[in-house]
Amino acid sequence: MLTPQTALCETGLQGRNRGSFAELRRALAKPSALGDGHRRRLLDLAQRLARVQALGGEYARVGLSPTAHSVVARCRISA
Repeated sequence: MLTPQTALCETGLQGRNRGSFAELRRALAKPSALGDGHRRRLLDLAQRLARVQALGGEYARVGLSPTAHSVVARCRISA
């Protein structure tokens, strides 16, 4: 069973409190102005996502938005 994002925010399970998903979403509205902290956060989320998808089943369907996916691809190319 997948946990909705709002439940994660309400229970405080979003990691080391490095910022909310809403904040990251706002930053993704202007990918060209994305700061280093948000880039690192997004790459960390992409790595976690890969581990979740590797579980298979319903977890394999979880993914990043098209915008987040393109930013991750650009970050990996420039790294």
